[in-house]
Amino acid sequence: MNFKKVLYGCILSSSLLCANNILQAQLDDILIATEDYPPISFKNKDKKADGLASEVAYSIMDKLHMKQKIHVWPWARDYKLLKKGPNYLVFSVSRTKERDKLFQWVGPIYSMKTGFYTKKDSSIKINNLEDAKKVSKIGTYFESFDEQYLESKHFLNLESSRNNILNIKKLMMGRFDVITATNVTIKAMVEKAGYDMKDINNVYNFMNVGVYFAFSKDVPFEVVDAWRKELEKMRNNGELQNIRSKWLK
Repeated sequence: MNFKKVLYGCILSSSLLCANNILQAQLDDILIATEDYPPISFKNKDKKADGLASEVAYSIMDKLHMKQKIHVWPWARDYKLLKKGPNYLVFSVSRTKERDKLFQWVGPIYSMKTGFYTKKDSSIKINNLEDAKKVSKIGTYFESFDEQYLESKHFLNLESSRNNILNIKKLMMGRFDVITATNVTIKAMVEKAGYDMKDINNVYNFMNVGVYFAFSKDVPFEVVDAWRKELEKMRNNGELQNIRSKWLK
């Protein structure tokens, strides 16, 4: 549905049907993207977005009669487009103080803990952020919320990567002393890198965050509100919890 054509046709009309058509055109104009971040989002064997947050997104899209594709792109690209606009929806985005005013938010979809991880046989002990500042090198994910947070705390020992799996491999090869990761995604990352959870230690958690659908600032309020209302319905009727339970075992 072409938004400009619908708007032009409705200029002289104030009918409810016309208003609904405008909203649908605005919904259809949104470009939706996520990243490879299993089990939250990833591209399955059919080349389609899958995972916890993708399933929630598809459910809302179905209820709002949205037919567009969900793109699975690198996180750095998603984040750049989301900040730039126009008309972007990206998930899942951790809502932090550093990001709060940059986007419009719907959620949370789920929450997670972020921490420092070491090799199993490491002697490194971290009890607070000051301890973490003393280690030689910490591997982080480029433009991730935890990297941004640690940078705001004046960490000088971060090495950023655009590939979370590479961070695991560098940790196991001894090129990193510590990496940052979340309790929700660490298992999939470790296994994809060819290792097992028994090979690593979670030594300290430093953040608890809610994870959301994020809309670029230019997206009309009516679109964001429509997503917010549908997610709230899913929360109230148990559908959201059922999806969480399916993926977060």
